Amino acid sequence: MARMFEGHILEPAVVKYAPGLDGMFPPYFLTHGDRRLLSSIYEFANGQGADLGYVDDLASGIAHYRRTDNGQEMLPQRPMTRFDMEGHEVMYTFNEKSAETAQRILSGEGIKSTRIDQGFLRFNLDPAYSPMSTLNFDFLEQIVNKFSAVGSTVADFGARFTHFQQGQKNYVKNVSKEVYDIPGLRRGRDGAEPNHDQRAKKAGSAAGANAPQDLATTLRQIIQKYLQKSGLPTLFETLMRFRR
Repeated sequence: MARMFEGHILEPAVVKYAPGLDGMFPPYFLTHGDRRLLSSIYEFANGQGADLGYVDDLASGIAHYRRTDNGQEMLPQRPMTRFDMEGHEVMYTFNEKSAETAQRILSGEGIKSTRIDQGFLRFNLDPAYSPMSTLNFDFLEQIVNKFSAVGSTVADFGARFTHFQQGQKNYVKNVSKEVYDIPGLRRGRDGAEPNHDQRAKKAGSAAGANAPQDLATTLRQIIQKYLQKSGLPTLFETLMRFRR
């Protein structure tokens, strides 16, 4: 793990998830089990002549997963929640090749006994939670199988993964043809104007904006009426009494 913690004399202690620690170096969150497994993967990949950048990328993915409370801090992608500057709805899905690889991993024999955290795998292979994942799914598939009861990889593993490229693009950006008026919410999904109930709510909101001023006026009137009825002395009358 010296490669992951380059610059550290000793391997850092494991940091457990807690809110507000998102600014810390992600590899600190790798568990002891993660570190042992990644050390084995580094050793295997190096022995096969593969570019260790693939393992770095996998380690970073696991570290990010741990730092976000095993992905629980991440909100899933949902319809009608992401738009571009022009009001088009934007959704991300895996491209065809990545979707096929993800499905093979999730339905294969390797995932049943792999040493890689299944929660991490399902999180990163789900386009709802990891729509813009940059993990190399081909490499991940081989590692899942190697470190499982399957125990093997493709014969040309080293040659296939000899050159790592940062930012693997597994996704496709889908932009709707329809344009939504997001700031004013004046148009619904079909582009129609809001109904009377929506207008009534807006009118109620506008009326509510004057509520503090109206309330202040009412309180002032109540106090004035109370003073008139109670016959409390004015400041001038009080001062005159002291002079007597």
